[in-house]
Formats: sequence, structure tokens, C-alpha cells
Amino acid sequence: MSTLKKRTLAYAVIAVSFLFNLYYIKTTHLLLSPDEAYYWDWARHPELSYLDMGPMISWINMLMVHLFGSTAFAVRMGANIISAITAIVFFETGRRFFSPTTGLLATLLYELNPLVSAGAFIETYYGPQIMFMVFLLFLLFDLNETQRPRLWYFIGFVLGLGILSHHMFFFFSLEVVLFVLLSNKNRHWLSSKEPYLGAVITVLTASPVFLWNLMHGMGMFKRALSLMPSHFNPWFVFANFFFGNMGLETPFVFILLLYTMFYSIRRGLIQHDERFNVILATSLPTFAFITFLAFRGRAEVNWPAAGFIAPMIGGVYLLEESYNRGFKKFTATAFFLMFMTMLPVLYFEHYPGWVFTRFNIPPKNQFTARLRGWKRLAQEVERHTKPGEIVGATDYGVTAELAFYLNGQPQVYYLPTDAASKNAYWYFQNRSLLAGKNIVIVDRGDGTLNSVTNSLFQRVRKLAVVKLTDTSDGITWKRFTIYKGYDYNGKE
Repeated sequence: MSTLKKRTLAYAVIAVSFLFNLYYIKTTHLLLSPDEAYYWDWARHPELSYLDMGPMISWINMLMVHLFGSTAFAVRMGANIISAITAIVFFETGRRFFSPTTGLLATLLYELNPLVSAGAFIETYYGPQIMFMVFLLFLLFDLNETQRPRLWYFIGFVLGLGILSHHMFFFFSLEVVLFVLLSNKNRHWLSSKEPYLGAVITVLTASPVFLWNLMHGMGMFKRALSLMPSHFNPWFVFANFFFGNMGLETPFVFILLLYTMFYSIRRGLIQHDERFNVILATSLPTFAFITFLAFRGRAEVNWPAAGFIAPMIGGVYLLEESYNRGFKKFTATAFFLMFMTMLPVLYFEHYPGWVFTRFNIPPKNQFTARLRGWKRLAQEVERHTKPGEIVGATDYGVTAELAFYLNGQPQVYYLPTDAASKNAYWYFQNRSLLAGKNIVIVDRGDGTLNSVTNSLFQRVRKLAVVKLTDTSDGITWKRFTIYKGYDYNGKE
């Protein structure tokens, strides 16, 4: 097959994936997740940055809402468009710096990857993070091949955009430095002005994040450091992280990624294939760092996703080399196992109902539980809310979901539950406007309203308990309590 045909096929795969995601976003019954609604609400409150992350996801949502209206379709189209752009640059990276065959097969693995496919319709800040990491990899491979000094300015710009997307790009910036230190071919850049000018471009591009933190007591960084629990079983956290990645990436792909990361030490440092120094510097440190965080108490399966991009391309290239050396049966079997284990996971991810039914998984334990029931909750809240009355919630996700699904998409206020329960709402909502007002309060569960929220009002009265019950088996899988708080005193 010619290079042109391989390129055409790769672009056809990307187009089919985009169109399927477009169809799925348009037809799915799954509502916005709490995080998706949260980031949508950020877009209604433009800031230089936010407590949780930089402003990139907010900017993307602002653009999508402007183009398609304030709908779930608009929010998720941002994820689909970003995923398609990422896939195009991913293919071109594999094609140009390894081979057209590598580009094509790696793109197939990429598009079928369950984590990637979920990120093509669930809008989070990981979409931009992965996109800018793929841009960064393209530029690093290009720098390694062409040695063009001006590429450092583009590298600096992409790193800045990455920091606006996700604070892991501070770490990825250090990985760029590590690549230069590891590479005999590229170490000369340490004595050139271009990398340092690129660093200046990074700081200038990411300046909204730095300015926001300087104006808010370095809140983003303090929050990131405070997320680690004080009591945990490190081996349990690590097992969840490690085997969770094996499940999401699927076992055979995960084995290929790990092998490529560690093999890059030999191929890059010993055999001086500088492409594998790029892979080594941008993958193994990321995985090692997240593993370290697991033993410190917290590591989620999607955290190392950006570190798997380069090994996916490099791993496919190693299999192509194996095929060319005569190990055709082994290589064909490896690809067959990878594709055949990804397809059922991909189907289950999009259409999980038959598995839930077959194995009698209760609604509260289904992974789609976070994406269901919010319209029903909003309807119940509206039943107990008079026209013009203010609504508040004691959870950031519930706050965002109600803001999105209540009629007219009103401002819904976050009400703190303890002294440390700060989130982005704490900074961009002006709760002083609530002084003396009566507020309808929505709380998770069906217990007693916590003392901190209760203390914000002269008195609180319970209005109703909302039970989200599955119609097929009568099992209640979510409970909320609606209260009426009288005369908000503003003491927080």
C-alpha cells in the first residue's frame, strides 16, 4: 500500500470516528457529568484562571456555546473537535518521524483506545492536555530531526497553552529539559539562546494562570497539594491505579506501552536513536511520578494519559520493525490481540446497558450513574421553588448540574459545608448578594443538613426528599434533600 493510500485511510478512520462521536453526542441519553456542567459554568464566569485548573476548558466551552447554544451538544462538540485535531497531528507525527505504516496503525489504536474515545464525547480538561502534548511531541521530533532553532519558540508557546489547560504541563516542561540533557544530539541547545527565549514565551503565554494565583494566594497550587489524603493504604491505591490503567488501555496495549517506555532507555541512551530519547523523556517520568503519587495516597487512572502518547507511536514502530525482521506471526498476533480486546471495551463504554442487565449491576454501581438523573432532580427542585427564588447546593457538582438543567439556566450558588470546602465557585460567585435572602437548598443524601450550611441561615426547614428510583427494579440509587433556608446571614 502506498504512502498516499495509508494517509487517506488514516484520515478516513479519523473522519469516521468524528462522525460517530457526532452521532453519539446527538443521540445519547447520558446527561452532562458533574465535571462537564462545572466547566460549562466556568464559561459563564470568565476568569484569568480557576482554582482547579487553567482557563483553557472555559475558553473552549465559551466558543462552543457561542456556536451551538448553551446545550449539552455544544459542550461535548468541543471534546469531539479537539479529539479529531489531536488524532490528525498524532498520525502525522507517526508518519513523518517513523513510517506511514506506524502512523496508520498507531492511529487505529489511538482511535479505539477507550480513554481516548471517552474523551471524544465527555468534555474535560484532559482533551486539551492530550492535544497540546501531541503538538509538543511533533515539535520535539521535528527539532530532533531538523535542528531548526525557531522551533523552540513554538515549543515554548505550546507549553504555555498546555499550562493554561492543565498544571501537569509544569512537569511536562521539565521533561523537555530532560530530553535535552539525555540527547547527545540536542545537548548543544543548552548554550543557545532559543530555548531560553522559548521559556519566556511559555511564561508569557501562561501568564493568566500566574497572575490569577498571585492575586489569590497561590490557590491553585495549594489546592493541588491539599488533595492527598492523610489516611490510606498505598498498595490499594497503587493497585487501583495500575490495574485501572490496564483495564482502560486494555491489557495488551498496556503491556506494549510499558515495554516501550523501558526499552526506550536502551534504544535511546545506549543505541542513540534520538527519537526514543523523546519517547523516554516524555513518558517514563510521567508514569513514575503518578506512581509516586499513588503511594502518597492518590492517583487516578487518567492522570498518566499524556505520558502514553509517545510510547503508543514508538511501540507500534517496534512491532513494525519486528515484522520486517521476519517475526510476522508474532507481530500479527500482537496486533490481533490488541484490536480484539479494545473493541468489546469500546462497545461496552458506549452501550453498557446489556452488560448491566446481564450481570444484574444495580444502578448505583453503574459507571453511568454520574450521567443520569439530573433532569429529574431539577424538575423536583422547580416544584418546590417559587418564581424568582434563589437556588443553592452543598456540592459543586450538584450546583453545576442544577445551573445547567433548571429552566432558564439560572445562577445556582454553591453553599459551603465546611471551612475547607472551597472550589471555583468560591472565587467567582459573589455570595454577599445573598444577604437577607431566602434560598432553596439542595443537599446530597437524606440525612440532616450539615452544621456549617445550617449556620448560614436564621432557620432551615426541610421541604422534601428526592429519590431517584430505577423504573425497572424499583431500586433507589440517588437521594437528595431539598431545604428552605431563611434570611441568609453571609457569615462564611
